[in-house]
Amino acid sequence: MNYSITIPDVAYFEGQVLCRTGCPVHTDAGGYVQAITEGRYEDAYIIARRPNPFASICGRVCAAPCEAKCRRKDIDAAVAIRALKRFVCEQCGVESGNFDLSRVYPAAQRAGQAKPGHGRKVAVVGAGPAGMACAHDLALLGFKVTVFEAQSMPGGMLTLGIPQYRLPREIIHAEIQAILNLGVEIRLNRRLGRDFSLASLTQDGFEAVFLAIGAHKSRELNIEGVELDGTFRAIDYLLNINLGYKIDLHGKVVVIGGGNVAFDVARSVVRQAGQIDDMSPEAMRKILREATTTLDQLTRGEKEGPEDLKVALDVARQALRAGVREVHMYCLESMEEMPATKAEIEEAVEEGVKLHTRWGPKRILGKDGRVTGIELIKVGSVFDQNRRFNPTFLEGTEETVAADGVVLAIGQAADLSWVRPEDNLKITPRGSIEADPETLATSRPDVFAGGDVAFGPRIIITAVAEGRRAALSIAKFLTGQKPADAVTIRTTVYNAHRMFPGYEKLPRREPPAIATDRRVGIAEVESAYAAADARRQAARCLKCHLSPVFDGDLCVLCGGCVDVCPESCLRMVDVADINGSETLAALYRARYGAPPARGEAAAIIKDETACIRCGLCAARCPTHAITMERIERLQPA
Repeated sequence: MNYSITIPDVAYFEGQVLCRTGCPVHTDAGGYVQAITEGRYEDAYIIARRPNPFASICGRVCAAPCEAKCRRKDIDAAVAIRALKRFVCEQCGVESGNFDLSRVYPAAQRAGQAKPGHGRKVAVVGAGPAGMACAHDLALLGFKVTVFEAQSMPGGMLTLGIPQYRLPREIIHAEIQAILNLGVEIRLNRRLGRDFSLASLTQDGFEAVFLAIGAHKSRELNIEGVELDGTFRAIDYLLNINLGYKIDLHGKVVVIGGGNVAFDVARSVVRQAGQIDDMSPEAMRKILREATTTLDQLTRGEKEGPEDLKVALDVARQALRAGVREVHMYCLESMEEMPATKAEIEEAVEEGVKLHTRWGPKRILGKDGRVTGIELIKVGSVFDQNRRFNPTFLEGTEETVAADGVVLAIGQAADLSWVRPEDNLKITPRGSIEADPETLATSRPDVFAGGDVAFGPRIIITAVAEGRRAALSIAKFLTGQKPADAVTIRTTVYNAHRMFPGYEKLPRREPPAIATDRRVGIAEVESAYAAADARRQAARCLKCHLSPVFDGDLCVLCGGCVDVCPESCLRMVDVADINGSETLAALYRARYGAPPARGEAAAIIKDETACIRCGLCAARCPTHAITMERIERLQPA
């Protein structure tokens, strides 16, 4: 007699969370995308906001690691998860006009009955994404949190590093105000090492400290000419622009760097004065033709690069917006090696940034103390045989480029000049605070550290995740117990599962963007989807969190599911032909007492990577042995 067992690919279990594992805070991307498809916008927002106090910000500027994990990209292109988050945030988030945090966190939970914090005082140093995320979670746990910020405004690099054309300031202010409304206090213009110290915080009754001061210092480039007028460090340039100071850049500007920050700087220079001068339509068309040829060489799919390299993008685009005549970007990497995202590169080129790859700076040229040009040298290789950053240059390939200004976007570092021996903090060889990546604990028991100051420049959502982990560690440190993990697993059976008609053929469409010739000043480039477009884009989701589940006791081995599968992802095999681990052997013993002999049992093998969740196998099964089920990881309310 034949028996049937179902042996799902190991990826089946990962398949339940594929669209979540890419997110450092475990946002259920599949959950809110599906809710958008069904028109349940408030549900979608709650799913997106509960694990992420900066959902509205991430909907605009997140590096979207979730999209890099999206299985739809293996068919054509990833679901536009980030843009869909922006859409639902504009419907129900802090920018919507009808935002109500009590719908995200039930009133009873926020009112604080038996909260572990009991009003104990915690100091958070730095009001960027890591610091404010930590403050948010600590406040929900009942701690009395005070945030100390060196600048005159909160937000850290959200405010001081990201240009307004990418992230409007009112969105940042609204997100932070929602956190302050939880009872968090913020003290501005208070710099660690100048206005207070770790010792004074202890004297003031703070029982724990979270350091999240960021990396606001530009790394130095030791070449001739860096002291000339007209030479700027990218982070310094962005900080001054975002603080409202005018920077004297004009004529032809060269930006050195190849990451997203470099492009941010370039695009920011574009916008400063309000229009692009002296660029004829013919010249613009030539740039775009050259760019199209170059961009075709990009590898398919998204690549997440170091956040510190993002500066050069912003500089270049800001330069053109500033009325600078020409902005040229020179970077060490080839197009395939560049850490900047494809979208950032394309937008910069569309705005007129001229991109040159495989060039490094050798010296900056000047006359009478002012920049007149830069000497560049061809790059032989960027990485060594072990894929470590170790650029080599080709002597004799030097070229000189005339320039009226040079901006260096070569990375960021933390300013740790405030650290004193009595602080008992260990510093890493690369100039960051030593901290455990999981607990965020430092060498001093009452001090925790995260974000850029501990691990180097991070993407926003990674900093948020570190702030949230720090909050849990601080709570455990102060109370002796880790806060109860209220995460639960829920399984839902869909008896009438249907995908959106034609979902497998729907192409990805980017959100609307304003015309290139209108990208001036602080005008936001991208806007949100219309509701109908958002629901169509959400309908492209393959619903990785929803999978066919097979009941071997009901299966009669008719093979109908194998025949009907449009992607040929199911097959029936003799159990004797399957080689597996001890886990598989244990499964055999549990079901049969011993491994079955040839011809005694069959298995259905499923290729998880090919399944498109059409549900035809479940619909075809005559014994209802196949059901479509969803497994959810529910965040605590």
